[in-house]
Amino acid sequence: MSGILEKVRKFVLPDPEDDYAYSEEGYDDIQNNDGFDDGYYPSHESGMDLEQEFLTQPVSVSSETNSMNSGLNNVIGMPNNRIWGSATEVLVMEPRAFEEMPQVIQALRDRKSVVLNLTMMDPVQAQRAVDFVAGATYTIDGHQERVGESIFLFTPSCVQVSTQAGVVHEVPTPTTAPRPAQSWQSEMPMRLAQ
Repeated sequence: MSGILEKVRKFVLPDPEDDYAYSEEGYDDIQNNDGFDDGYYPSHESGMDLEQEFLTQPVSVSSETNSMNSGLNNVIGMPNNRIWGSATEVLVMEPRAFEEMPQVIQALRDRKSVVLNLTMMDPVQAQRAVDFVAGATYTIDGHQERVGESIFLFTPSCVQVSTQAGVVHEVPTPTTAPRPAQSWQSEMPMRLAQ
């Protein structure tokens, strides 16, 4: 029974002699031949403290800042991918009744462009359908364009519509960071002098 307890004790509490059995022979040879920079600082051998070394070294942030800014200027957006991670889709719909219009609006809410061909509908119902879809398009900040006789293009706000003559509807771009407000301290002496 004492043999089992002795084995458990050795397993749980390692022998203190094992801590001193580490050999460092040949360790320096292996460490220096790996080909990587090991952070060797020659000033430490001269006795200069690491904290003093950092205090005496000049700080140059401009080179790091310029390299970071140049990396940001190299970003190029994907022209066919307005919404990251999804492909642009265009639906061509030829409804025969006004009851099919909610499908058009759902497609616009799903950020899909819709070409609506209303030639199969009664002219009165077609006008009602165009008004209905135009109102929904306006609500989601979309755009509508008449393509032909009874054919309309409805797009969500993420789609830029253009013709040969130029851009009809441009996608709104996010605004840049606001400029900081001017200090009121510069105005204070002028008010006191008056």
